[in-house]
Amino acid sequence: MGDLDAKLKGTTLRVYWHLLRSREPTTVRRLQRSLGFSSPSVASYHLEKLMDMDLVKKNSMGDYELKKVVSLEVMSSFVRISHLMIPRYIFYTAFFITLLLVFAIGFASPLSLQGVFALVFAVSGLLITAYEAWRQWKLKPI
Repeated sequence: MGDLDAKLKGTTLRVYWHLLRSREPTTVRRLQRSLGFSSPSVASYHLEKLMDMDLVKKNSMGDYELKKVVSLEVMSSFVRISHLMIPRYIFYTAFFITLLLVFAIGFASPLSLQGVFALVFAVSGLLITAYEAWRQWKLKPI
């Protein structure tokens, strides 16, 4: 997989990421507009590169669609659900938000030493995982 990681980077990775998130096949022009390429030939070049890697195919209408989903190092911090690419830390953040809400609703008063510790733990976890989720989101190819 390391060889594919080395080949699939930069603009080609952006095109692959776009196809992963896309619900339908794309054309060269649609891809050019979506990713802001200067010309259709740039989009075509990267689609052909993905076809050479056996990750993309042309359908009967001549549109490009994802042929194979591969696990890349850059994608290891994301979970693919349908067409969505979600940072893994979002799930931890949701856990800490739930923990904090349950604490606030059920155990907030009177606040004991254990309650303060639980509150600090939940808020710390929430802040750390939210920061990591945001950081991963900013590092995504597109």
